[in-house]
Amino acid sequence: MESMKKYVEADPFEPIVFRLRVPIRKGEAEFSELVLQPPVLKDALRTDGRHPESVGYAVAMLSSMTGVPESALLRIVPEDWADICVALSLTNMRFMGHVNLLDKKEGEGGDPTPAAAKPPNSGGTSDG
Repeated sequence: MESMKKYVEADPFEPIVFRLRVPIRKGEAEFSELVLQPPVLKDALRTDGRHPESVGYAVAMLSSMTGVPESALLRIVPEDWADICVALSLTNMRFMGHVNLLDKKEGEGGDPTPAAAKPPNSGGTSDG
């Protein structure tokens, strides 16, 4: 899935900006884009009690990550929602441990674990 690939390759500490095709309005507020902050545990906690594959779960997660009230997000059109769901599914996979974006990606020097496991050379001794 090409859409998922762009989120996997993105910096996991940078926000994701979605430009909505159809802006949403709630009272005086209008949202033409949604800025999803990198997910943290508080975002997952907002979904408690909701089935992970439900729309309610996704709306709660999106609201927590964007700061936009759930009642406003309910006005998103299906075409925009489908694109947003791709990023949210990656977020869910990260929380469930199915993907770790902090690992080095293919082509970036391999697995960082062996280098990190070896303590740095200290005190002028050799690695020999």
